[in-house]
Amino acid sequence: TYHGLEITVTGTGIGPDNMEIAVVELSQTRKDLTFIRVGSCGALQKEIELGDLVVSTAAVRLENTSSFFVPDGFPAVADFDVTRALIDGCRATKARHHVGITASAPGFYGAQSRSAPGFPPRFKDLPGDLGKLGVKNLEMEVSALFTLATIGRHRAGAVCAVYAQRPRNQFADATQKAAAEARAIEAGLR
Repeated sequence: TYHGLEITVTGTGIGPDNMEIAVVELSQTRKDLTFIRVGSCGALQKEIELGDLVVSTAAVRLENTSSFFVPDGFPAVADFDVTRALIDGCRATKARHHVGITASAPGFYGAQSRSAPGFPPRFKDLPGDLGKLGVKNLEMEVSALFTLATIGRHRAGAVCAVYAQRPRNQFADATQKAAAEARAIEAGLR
């Protein structure tokens, strides 16, 4: 119980497939759920700094888990009231934040244009291409969450801490990650 409200904290693991399991199974417990993803992401816009928060209004569905429930053109959209509450939570905690569209990749390496020895990505600069379209951040779960919450008649929103600044190729250290994570958790709880 947090300030008189019943809450459940669930670690979904990484990726849209794990988010699917969490949303579907938690949906079996109640019919009036509000899901808030508190997670991490990489920024795609130069003005977003390491440690900032991003509140998602919608998500580009790069993953295909949600495609097994809805047609490819179906939008992944956050609940307006939850989004407004997350923005208010960021403001109340004085967390530097940004609001906009997120992209959800199905993987961490090739799906985000990361090279590893022997594993060249098909798309050389997906983060740059998405950034040119105004997408704020890249992560791996939001589009599945928003899509499944919508079809399950639940409310959902997301606030993510920036651990990577992709246009500048900068990455948060352990201290920056811990502080950003704490800000995201506090905004989500608010």
